[in-house]
Amino acid sequence: MPPTDYASAPPATIGLRASLPELATAFSYALDAAEGREPGHAVKLTYIAGLLADELDCSTAERRAVFYGALLHDVGVPSAASALARSAGLDEELIFGFAPLSDLTAAEVPPDQIRQATRVLRAHVANGSALLGHPWFPEGTRAAVQASHENWDGSGYPASRRGEDIPLEGRIVRAADLFDCVVSAESNPLSARSEGRALIRRWAGREIQPEIAEALRGLADDDVFWLGLYDDAVGRRLIAEAPESIPPSGALLRGFSQAVADLADSKAGHQLGRAGRVVGYVTAMADQLGIEGERAQRLALAALWNDVGTFGVPGRILGKPDLLSLDEMKRMRFHPAFSAEIISRIAVLEPAAHWVGAHHERIDGRGYPEMLSGAAIPLEAGLLSLADAYVAMTSPRPYRNQLSPEDALSVVQAGAGSQWDSYLVQVFFEVLGAEPVQAEPLRATSA
Repeated sequence: MPPTDYASAPPATIGLRASLPELATAFSYALDAAEGREPGHAVKLTYIAGLLADELDCSTAERRAVFYGALLHDVGVPSAASALARSAGLDEELIFGFAPLSDLTAAEVPPDQIRQATRVLRAHVANGSALLGHPWFPEGTRAAVQASHENWDGSGYPASRRGEDIPLEGRIVRAADLFDCVVSAESNPLSARSEGRALIRRWAGREIQPEIAEALRGLADDDVFWLGLYDDAVGRRLIAEAPESIPPSGALLRGFSQAVADLADSKAGHQLGRAGRVVGYVTAMADQLGIEGERAQRLALAALWNDVGTFGVPGRILGKPDLLSLDEMKRMRFHPAFSAEIISRIAVLEPAAHWVGAHHERIDGRGYPEMLSGAAIPLEAGLLSLADAYVAMTSPRPYRNQLSPEDALSVVQAGAGSQWDSYLVQVFFEVLGAEPVQAEPLRATSA
C-alpha cells in the first residue's frame, strides 16, 4: 500500500458559499437533538432573545452576540455529555432537561451518577469554546454562552455570577431559554401564554434581571409575538434578518463544516481527525471517477456533515459494546435521515442531502433507513459509505480494537456486490494501491 496519507490531502478549492446565520441555524437543530429538546428549540429561543435585544435597545454588536449566543447556547452539550452518557448509561435528555436534578431523582438514578451528571451539567457551558473561539463569531458570543445559565440573584452556574457582573448578552439568552422551555412544555399556545406570564413574575429579580423580565412580559402580552413564535418559517426569517458581520464565503463553509465534523467525532467517541480521513478517501475516489467542480466540492463537504445526525443518538447507544436492543437500533438507524434533514437546511448543500441520507444503504437492499438497493442508491452515497466504513474499521473505538488496513480491506472485499457496488470497491482498492477486485462496469452515476 502506498504511503499516501489521505487524511492530509489538501481540500478542494471551494467555490460554494454559505452564510454564518444559515450554517449556525442548521447546526442548531443538531444541538437541539443532542440535549433531547424538540426540533427548533434554539431557533425559537433566538427569536425571543432577538426581540428582547430590540426592546432593550441593544447595540448592533450586542445583537450579534445575542443572535449567535442564543443559537449555539448548548454547543458544549455533545462533548460534555458523551463520556458520562456512555459510562453511566444516562441519556442526554435526563442530564440536560428543563429540571435535570428533579428528572434524575425521579428516574431513581444512583446518587453518585447524579453528582457526575451535575458536574457535567455545570461544565457544559464552557465546552463549546473550541467552536465559539473561531473568528467568524462576533465578540461577546462566547461570553453570552458561558453566562447563559447564570441567574440574576447569583444562584446559577458555572460561576454563580450575580447582577450586572453577568454580561448583558448572557442575561438575555438566559431569559429567552427559560421562557422557551416553559412554552415548549405546554400542550397548546393558550396554556403556554398563561403559564409563561405567571412564571415571568416569579423569575423577576431571581433568575432574570427585573428590566429584562419587564420586557419579556411585554412580549408575552403581544399577539404578534405569539404568531411569530409558532410560525414554521421562523428559522428562515431569522436567517434573512440576522445582524450579519461577515460575508458568505467558501472558506467559512469549509471551516464551519470541519468544526461540526470535529464535534460529531467527539460526540461519538471517535479519534479526532476521523472525518478528515473520510474526506481524503472520498476525494481520491471522486478524482479517480472524474467527479469535479461543485459536485466534488459538495461530496467533500457532505463527508464532513455525514455524521451530524449522531447528535440525536444518545451516547450510551453510540458507545455500547454489546448488541443493541430493537429500540436502540431504531434510534441508531435514524441518524442518516437526521443528517440529511440538517444538511438540507443549507442551500448549497441541499443536493447532497440524499447522498448523506443513503450512506448506510446496501446494494442488496438490506441497509437503512429506506432499504434502497442497486441503482436507487446514489453513487456519492456509495463513496461515502465505503470511506466511512474503512475509516471506522481502521480507527480505535472505546469498545473495540481497530483493524489493520489489510484486515479492513478483506472486510470490504467480502462486501463487494452485497454491501457495496463492486465497481466502487475496485476504485477504492485502486486509490489505495491494493490489488483490485474484479467488477462489472460502473452503473449509471448521478449528476
